[in-house]
Amino acid sequence: MSFITSLRKMIGGYPGGWRQYARGYAGEETPPFVQPSTPDDRRTLIPAEGLREYWYPALPAKDVSAKKPVGLRLLNQELVFFKDAKGEVQALWDYCPHRGVYLSFGDCFFKGFLSCPYHGATFDGDGECVEFITEGPDSKMVGRLKARKFPTVTKKGLVFVWMGEGEPVPPEEDIPPEFFEGKETQVWTTFRYWHCNWMIALENTSDAHNAFWVHKNALRVMFSSRGWLGGRARTPLGYRSKLVNGKAVRVVNNADTANYYANPSTGKIPYKLYYPRVNGHWPLTSRRLAWVWAFQLWDRLTGNARGAAPQRQADPRMPEDWQGGSMRLPGMQRLIPLYTRWCVPVDKDMTRAVYIRFRRHGTRLGRLVESLRFRLFINFLNHFNFSDQDYDAMRTTRWQHPEYLSATDAHLVAERRLIAEFGRGIRRDVSVAAVTTAEAQVVEGHDELGVRWDDDYGQIRNGGGGEAAPVEIQGG
Repeated sequence: MSFITSLRKMIGGYPGGWRQYARGYAGEETPPFVQPSTPDDRRTLIPAEGLREYWYPALPAKDVSAKKPVGLRLLNQELVFFKDAKGEVQALWDYCPHRGVYLSFGDCFFKGFLSCPYHGATFDGDGECVEFITEGPDSKMVGRLKARKFPTVTKKGLVFVWMGEGEPVPPEEDIPPEFFEGKETQVWTTFRYWHCNWMIALENTSDAHNAFWVHKNALRVMFSSRGWLGGRARTPLGYRSKLVNGKAVRVVNNADTANYYANPSTGKIPYKLYYPRVNGHWPLTSRRLAWVWAFQLWDRLTGNARGAAPQRQADPRMPEDWQGGSMRLPGMQRLIPLYTRWCVPVDKDMTRAVYIRFRRHGTRLGRLVESLRFRLFINFLNHFNFSDQDYDAMRTTRWQHPEYLSATDAHLVAERRLIAEFGRGIRRDVSVAAVTTAEAQVVEGHDELGVRWDDDYGQIRNGGGGEAAPVEIQGG
């Protein structure tokens, strides 16, 4: 492999070559999303266009000027955002009730009011028609014409919109608690559009398999002295989850189970595993270990001890259903302090991935330094280099066909059950099998071979349920 090819794969793109996806019958376009139709599949209960009875992030308030409205589609609902007389961002259905024209094509000729581009119907922040310009000041349309309003709230510069038909719940129910903290808490947002369904995007974030395969060349993994674990195969135990308050499923520490394979005599995790049925090792080479060794040496020289994985550490300031390592309704993964990735449906075939990064600093200098770090490299490492590798795999996923799940998919099953059983607005008149065929495979596939990584002590310990699987040790 040439240096240029290696560099391209490291910067972005799925290592398996998904950027060149072509099979003679499928080109670069994403397959259209199709919902499963069998009662033996829990996915039939999950709305293709998302859960409506929730607050969702829309756009930064600074992106809405006083002169021009902004159109945006969320959950297959067309919205228009503009600033009212108080300078607050409001949202209406992007549809003039007079003749159906897009209000987002209009203008805010009068401060705090939005005028339709066709006949000048002019609306306030509540959707009331206060003037109908083409019929003059005495128009009978005033007070009779009303555009549908969608409630909004702005927190730390980000506008959230209530997409439901019912009365809005308190914003604190659905919006991450960091948005309600003081000025010491900084927030940065990055918006990406992905051509795949929101559930495909959501499930990717907590996929227990893909760090080993998809992200082995990600800069964030290679620059970390603990990144070598991302290059190891997991045992079929995968993640294990627990339900929290009917609002989240959280990854629990596998204290008594085996997560990684090891040599039975030394207890060490090999860099390469031997796969006898193909008579080969994976990874193919050990070259990327040079990165790992360099950063491990740096940690030793600087005394930088590595504790628990940061996205699994508990934050005493947050309720348990908002802790890191959790999937939270309506569709976000809390990988704090790295980021919160909120998968917002645009329609059934497109997702708006909203990355939200939080940092707490008590000084102005600390906040300035963190802002520079985010803009100079953190944003690229996490939200482009790392996540583009995810996207190249996700966009070719076909949802409608039967699955054959592995035990490593246990957390994925827990997420689907959370949405189907506890999501607001989910249809309750449709039922599926108590344990579907795919879910039964997960339960039956538990295997307790290998070793686990102890986050509390930073060392390898024996697995709890069986002896380690014999493997051939290669590359340290």
